[in-house]
Amino acid sequence: MLDITIPNTSAKEFNFDEPNPVEIGIQIKDIKDMTKSLVSKDEITISYNPSDPTWLHLSANGVEKKVRCKNVSLMKRHKIPPVNHKWSMDLPWKQVKAFLVSCIESTNFEVLVNRNIVSFLSKSDDESASLDFKEEEEISLKIEGESISTILTPKTFMNLLSVSSAKTIFNFRGGENTVIETEWKEGGLILNGWIAPRT
Repeated sequence: MLDITIPNTSAKEFNFDEPNPVEIGIQIKDIKDMTKSLVSKDEITISYNPSDPTWLHLSANGVEKKVRCKNVSLMKRHKIPPVNHKWSMDLPWKQVKAFLVSCIESTNFEVLVNRNIVSFLSKSDDESASLDFKEEEEISLKIEGESISTILTPKTFMNLLSVSSAKTIFNFRGGENTVIETEWKEGGLILNGWIAPRT
């Protein structure tokens, strides 16, 4: 699950005159054709008129697109999963992505958190991959206890952080086989993600 917050300070221009918050229901697949070709220097304008609630208007690189809004009362609401953090750290996405790519077809990998080292381990009959972060690498490691293990799926983890750039540092926290929580900033956005452990 991924939650994206767009602070109004990250927008070049932001106008909102309504006295109360407005909910707009859209499906990601309806806007991704417009956004997937954008690069970091491109701008996209998103506009919505509450007096004409049927459409969300998008504009980028001279292309205009209208997307039909969904009835928010009929959309499934996801609750933030319960978390029980026993450890947290700040990790570089570049190294973690390299590890995940090396074991992307594996059914799972282990995150083993100890007081002085964090290990990502993937093993099968045919291959193994590992990645270690030591405390002195300034990953801001905090842990309650001595050794905590969690099993995750490489593809799920890769998909969650797929919008991250190579220079991204993400906060990574969890417990013993509990829901993992991630948080990072990208292009002015604040992203929070949750991954269920593989049991």
